[in-house]
Order: sequence, then C-alpha cells, then structure tokens
Amino acid sequence: MVKLSLRLSSIRMRLLLASTVVQIVLLTLLLANSVRLMNQATSASLNTLVSQNATMLHAMAVAYGDMGELHTLQDVLGELLSESDEGLVYVRIVAPDGQVLVSAGLPDMRELPEADDAHARGGAGGGVVHVRRPLLLDRNEVGFLQFGVSVSVLAAARKAITEQGTAIALAELLMTFGLLSGIGYLLTRNLSRLLAGSEAIAAGKLDHRLPESGHDELARLARRFNVMAANLQDRIGELQDSAERLKASEQRYELAIQGAHDGLWDWDIADGQVYCSPRYCEVAGLTAGRMYYSPAEVVTGIHPDDAPGYRTKMIEHLKGFSTQFKCEYRARQQDGSYRWVMTRGVAVRGEDGRAARMAGSISDVHEHKLVQMRLQYDALHDGLTQLPNRALFLEHACSALGQQRRTGGQDFAVLAINLQRFRLVNDSFGHEAGDALLCHVARTIQETLRYGDIAARVGGDQFALLLNRIENPAEALRLAGTLRERLAKPTSIAGQILYPKFRIGMSLSIDYRDSENGDTMLRDADNALQRTRERGDDSVAIFHASMHEQALQSLQLEGDLRDALGSDELIVHFQPIVALDSGSITSFEALVRWRHPVRGMLPPNLFVPLAETLGLIHELDMLVLRRACERLAQWRQLAASDAAVPRVSVNLSATQFARPDLAGEIIAEVDRHGLPREMLRFEVTESVLAQPEGPAAEILQKLRTAGMSVLIDDFGTGYSALSYLHTIPCDLVKLDGSFVRSLENDERLRTIVARSIELAHDLGMRVVAECIETTRQSELLLGMGCDYGQGYLFARPLDVEAVEELLFGKQLAREARA
Repeated sequence: MVKLSLRLSSIRMRLLLASTVVQIVLLTLLLANSVRLMNQATSASLNTLVSQNATMLHAMAVAYGDMGELHTLQDVLGELLSESDEGLVYVRIVAPDGQVLVSAGLPDMRELPEADDAHARGGAGGGVVHVRRPLLLDRNEVGFLQFGVSVSVLAAARKAITEQGTAIALAELLMTFGLLSGIGYLLTRNLSRLLAGSEAIAAGKLDHRLPESGHDELARLARRFNVMAANLQDRIGELQDSAERLKASEQRYELAIQGAHDGLWDWDIADGQVYCSPRYCEVAGLTAGRMYYSPAEVVTGIHPDDAPGYRTKMIEHLKGFSTQFKCEYRARQQDGSYRWVMTRGVAVRGEDGRAARMAGSISDVHEHKLVQMRLQYDALHDGLTQLPNRALFLEHACSALGQQRRTGGQDFAVLAINLQRFRLVNDSFGHEAGDALLCHVARTIQETLRYGDIAARVGGDQFALLLNRIENPAEALRLAGTLRERLAKPTSIAGQILYPKFRIGMSLSIDYRDSENGDTMLRDADNALQRTRERGDDSVAIFHASMHEQALQSLQLEGDLRDALGSDELIVHFQPIVALDSGSITSFEALVRWRHPVRGMLPPNLFVPLAETLGLIHELDMLVLRRACERLAQWRQLAASDAAVPRVSVNLSATQFARPDLAGEIIAEVDRHGLPREMLRFEVTESVLAQPEGPAAEILQKLRTAGMSVLIDDFGTGYSALSYLHTIPCDLVKLDGSFVRSLENDERLRTIVARSIELAHDLGMRVVAECIETTRQSELLLGMGCDYGQGYLFARPLDVEAVEELLFGKQLAREARA
C-alpha cells in the first residue's frame, strides 16, 4: 500500500491518470454522438423505404383491384419476392372479414404479425418491419394492406460501425496512454534523478552526482545540482576540519578553565541575555540550573557599596574608554554572605563602533583579598584597639591640609589626647587591665565622634583625633569638651572601678593654610597638651598659648549659637509701645532672647553682635520675623477683629542690606502666614541710612510700597541725622534711650528733643521714645508732642503667654493655650 501510494503520488502517475480520464471522457462523448447520428440516419432510411413500398403497393393493389385481378397481382408479387431476402419480403391483402386476398412472399407465415412502429423500434423483431395500411376494396369495403420490409442490412451496418468506433476509441486511448507515458518518463526522469540525488546528499553521500546528458532545462538543473553538491562537499569538509580544530581548542580551553577554576559569561547585548556557566553561577551566587540570565539579575547580587564602581567601569568599557573590563567586587552568595570576586571581559564591537557582545570570566579571589586586606589593615592600624595608627592618621591629616589649601575647604582640628596615670594601671593591675582600659577608651572615642571624624592611637597612652568640617574653633572646643566628659566617666577594669583622667591639646587648621605637614599639627596639638600638664588642670588647650579665656568663652558661645539657631533655644519676647496721650497699646517690638541650656536666659547684647560677626544675623532676624508672624496669626484668630491685634516691629541689621532681595524675602515670609502687610513694621538704625546712595533706601522703599512701615531706631546717636532726614523713606523715628534718661535733669537736652520731635512732625513722621522708666519722663515727652513711648514704665519685654493675657484676658488666653 505504501509503494502504491508513492506511485500514485508521483508526477508521472498523476499526469497519466489525468490524461487517461480526459481521453475516456472525450471518446465516450464522441462515440455516443456517433451512435446517435447513426440511429437518426437508419431511422430516416427506414422511413423512406417504408413510405416508398407503401405507396407502390397501394397503387398496385388499387389498380389490380379495380380490374378484379388480385390473383394476378399475387403472382407478380410472388415472383418478385421469391428470391428476395432484403427490402420488401412479403405482402398480404386482407378483406374486412379476415380473408387473405393476396399472399406473396414468406409462404411459411401462417399468422399475420401485428404491425410495427418503424419510428420507435427501428427494425426490431428479427430484422423485419411489419407495416399495415388501410385499403379500399370492391363494393367500398375497407380491408388492409400489410407488408414486411427487411432491415438486417441496416442493423448489420450499425453494428459494424459501432464496433469499429469502439475499437478505434480503444486504440486511440492505448496510443495516448503510451505516448503520454513516454513523454512523462522523459520529463520526470531527470526529476527522479534530482530527487534521488537530494536524498543521497541528505543521507550524507556528498560525492553523489547526476548524469548531465541533454540540453534542456532539466539537464541544466542537473548540472547546477552537481556544482552545488561539489561546493557543499568542499564546504562540509572545511567545516569538519574547523570543527575538529575547534573541538581541540575547546578541550584545551576547558582544561585551562578547569585548572584556573574560573567561570565564563557571554553577554548578548542586543538580546539582553547573559550566558553564565555553572562555575560562574557558583562563584557569583546565582541560582543554579539555568544558563541564561538578564543583566539586571547579574548585577543584583553585587554589594551596594561596590555596585556604583562596577557600573562606572562597565559603562567606560562599553563606550570604548578602556581596552578591557576588570573589576573586583563583593558578590552575595545564596546564604546571604558576600565573597570577593574578580570579573574580566572584553566587548566585541560592530562596524559602527558600538558594543554588540561582551564575554569574559569570573574568579573567586576572596581568600587572596582577605589576606591582602589583612596585611594592609595591620600595616595601618593598631593591633590592640583596631584604631588607625600614627602613619594612617598623618596621611589623613596631610590629605585634609592639602584639600583645604587647594579648594579652600572647611576648617578642621587635630586633637591630642593623653590618658593620665596609665603606667600606674599597668603596674597595679597588670598589662591585661591596661589593654582593657585602652580598648575602653578607643570605643568611647569612636562612639563620640561624628561621621567623617578620624580617631587613632599614636602612642602607648596617647590618642589623636581629626575633627573634619568644623564651622569655627568653638565647635571643636565643644566636641572636645563632650569627649573629655564621656572619657572621664568611671569604668570597671579587672574588677576595679577606675576614674580615668585625660588631657586634651588642640591645633586648628586655620593656622596651617600654607602647610601640608600633618605631623606639624599633631606636634602642636601635643605641645598644647603639654601646657595643660604644666598648668596642672584637665581643661582643653588650644595651641595658641596667648588666647584669653574670654576668647574661649566666645568660641564656645559661637558654637552654641549655631546650635541654637536650629533648636527652640531662641525665643521672642514682645515689649509694648503705647500711645502717650491715652496709655493704650499701639504696637509691640519683637525682641530675641536666648534660653541657654547652661547659662540661662541671655540678653541680646551677648549674642547679637556675635551673630553679626559670624554672618548669622540674617538667619537670626528672619527667625524673629517668622516667630512674630506666627504669633500675629494666632492672635488674629483669638481677636474679635483685626483692630484688636497691635502691629509688631522687627529689627533689621545693617549687614542684611547687602542682600539684594532682602525686601522680597521679608514680603514672602509675611505673605506665607497670610497676614496683612501693614501689621509688620521694621526698625533700622540710622547708621544704615548714613549713605543715601546705598541699597538700604531702595529696600526700605520696597517695604513701604508693599504696605509695611519703617522706623529709624537709635535716632540721634553716632550720626547727624538732620543732614539726610528728609531723604529717609520712613514713617517713624525712635529717640534713643540716652536722650530719655537725661531728659529730667538737662534743660538744654529737652530743647533739642523738643525741636527734633517738631522737625519729625513737620516731615510727616511720628516719634517713639524708648527707655521711659518714670512718670516724669513720660509727662515731659507728652508735653513735647511725642506720640508713643516704650520702656519699663509701661512694661518689660513679655513672653507670649503674658502678651496674650494682656491682650485677651487670662481666661481667653488660657483657653487658647489649652
């Protein structure tokens, strides 16, 4: 069945079957049409013969019947039909009563057969057609004339024609089948050979060739096939040779990799897949059982501290900035631990220079790295305390000095710390106790230091500290004091409670801007430490021996002030300003106070000048403005109307006017709290306006344009305000307290004050007198036309609670605070 199926599926068999079916259909149609035509011709001939015989016999029967000589007619017809076997074979004339009047031909016929329909039967019934016609006899009797016509010749002719046609059709069919078989064979012979050749090539018989006889298309196809087979044989030979060499190379490379115990990786950059060998997965900590990973999966296992460096080197190599990628990093293992590995690789680039593929290896260098790190660590650290040793500390100090000199970075300090009576501990409790004490000191120092500071052990009982990024010497003193306090706490060593004492010497980098010698700073810090030993105290000493104790306090206060600006130590009090004629509160002046955690409440004269010197005055004044705005916003919520909330004056420093957008900052702060701008008033000293061409006038005018008032503070001190009073953009002037305090006893001063008030009024300004302490002073000022007063006579600076009770009553103030 399989062979038959294969034969039927061949081109030759399909061609033969198709042509045979076509021929059979055509010949069948032709034969059927021929038979139809032949039947039509036979029927026409028979009809003609019957009609002629019927006419002739009817005429003879009528003629002889009229003469009464029917017997003569019988004799004539008998002689005529005696020898006839074709055509007319018998004639009978029968009377109406059935009597046969004439009988000629076929004497053996006893019974007269029934008449036939020549058109329907066409000569059936033994090859004789029986025809009956009515016949008028004597005495007008109607009988009938019956005769028979033989059609055997027509039937024989039709049979012969049919048989010959069938034979011709079969012959034609056989000839066509043979012809097509020959043509199909000639056409498909080369195709069969080509198929056999293809099967041979597929089976590996590369030396198979096809006959190349002929010049038709199939012959040319066979020649091309032979060329292809020859080229394929040569190429396969080359590939086999290359495969053998590649196999040998792979074996050598595999042996080398096994010897090196490294893993392999191959990154298809376009497809975004990385092939990782089993050894690579083992070393890199990847999940086993897979061959391909995404780049993100490979990078995920890198230690977070090493990942940026890995990415940087990878990007540099992909961009062509390095000839080889090489990176050491820590790879996370399956158990969560990390191991040091070394990855190498080289990128393959396309014609456009872009990396298309990258491959390399990975090595486990964990043990080697640990040994290397241990050696490096031991060379630069103290074996007992694990702190950096003197050599590493000096490297850090030199690096900090160099950076400060090159970039103008922030200052730093070097501290030398000496543990007193350490030899006594060793002699009394043994060296183990001494080592334990040193380790305790090292831990305490490390716990106290800020991030980025460096501690080291530089001698048997001596430590050194590098305090990076200090804002000022006071900050270094504060850190040193905190460290000394923590180090001096009692500790238990070898079952004994010890009370260690320390001396600390300090050198500041500000004195070494032209040097990069860290050893000099450490030496000077040690010299400062020696001076504390000479004085016999435990204080912190700065290398400058001439520094006064007041400077140390100032430095300490400086550091504390910086800390206070970021905390709640700085608070705002409010001193009322009253109308002298009615005594009602018209406004408040916001005054900053420092609630120092050690020294208690500090007045402004102790820290405001320091803030100006350090460049912190703007931050300080903006803090006061912010606190004042917060309180005004709260008071407006408590008050029944805005009229019940007095305005607040805030002081501005002269140094603030160096800021070009000072007015914008102030207006933005007020608007941020949703306050009407007219509720704020700003006080500036007359020294600010000593230079009318300076920026102060423009800034103050912007504030006035925004709806805020401007007040000249300390009017009449230091400068002759009369020369520029008409140019000052202000609304009020405040008489300095030095005038008010002497007002009762100095008549000439009263005249000056009275004329100043009169002049201010003439210029459209109102006057506030400060430092009013007696009723007499208030009465004199009121008599001179002074508008407002401020001083202890009316109220001292009040805290927020007192102001709220003064404005809204105790009950409402308490409810608001609750």
